[in-house]
Amino acid sequence: MSLYPPPWQPTQQLVTAVLRQIQSTHYANEASPHWDAEREHSAEQVALAARALVRAVDALPEDQRPIGWDTDQPTPATPRES
Repeated sequence: MSLYPPPWQPTQQLVTAVLRQIQSTHYANEASPHWDAEREHSAEQVALAARALVRAVDALPEDQRPIGWDTDQPTPATPRES
């Protein structure tokens, strides 16, 4: 069984958007008059990038999608040994 390679460009766009969101949330220059708008905009960019990644994965042939992608039920987690 091979590893699932995610679509490269949508994945990179999502990573970039998430990093921008982290920067605007945790490292914002609150002296800037637009820092709150940047925070809101970056959150919207994360949502749009996530949607684009989901659409890109949906467009893949069924045998190249992650296991359980098309099911409504989450895959059960394996129990940890204590």
